Amino acid sequence: MATTITGKLNKPANVFQAGDSTGFGIRLGVKYRDPKTKEDAWCNYSAVIFAKSAGQIQFYQNALIEGSIVEVSAEQLKVDSFQGKEGVILSIDMLNARLGYVHTVQGAPQQQQQQQQNQGGFQQQLQQHQQQQQGGYNQSQQQAPRDNQGFTQAQGGFQNQQ
Repeated sequence: MATTITGKLNKPANVFQAGDSTGFGIRLGVKYRDPKTKEDAWCNYSAVIFAKSAGQIQFYQNALIEGSIVEVSAEQLKVDSFQGKEGVILSIDMLNARLGYVHTVQGAPQQQQQQQQNQGGFQQQLQQHQQQQQGGYNQSQQQAPRDNQGFTQAQGGFQNQQ
């Protein structure tokens, strides 16, 4: 049975080399209400996501940052314990983890800025193209022969050129 959790990264992923892959170690804390104590408590999860291709590695580097909301699923879980600053800390390791949904809060403005730059480049090209077309049209009007009354024939009609 697969387990899926969604949580906020309080720290960026720990990046390391693993053979020909790059590993991204993430830790998530999920808040729950303890039915015995009737108080809020936290369950700690850890997972490692691996990437091989340059594009996938870059995506994970940009997405697995502090503040991102991620969904991680795994087929198997393992309880792990380690010595923390305040004593023994229990964590649930998600084995063979897979990354699902990612929402990067800090990356969103950067993506919007990049999209605006891309659109700006497109708009600039479009304006240049339109100016070239208009420039050619204006030049053709100026160079078109005039009849005796000062009219120029352009696009099948007459326009007054004064």
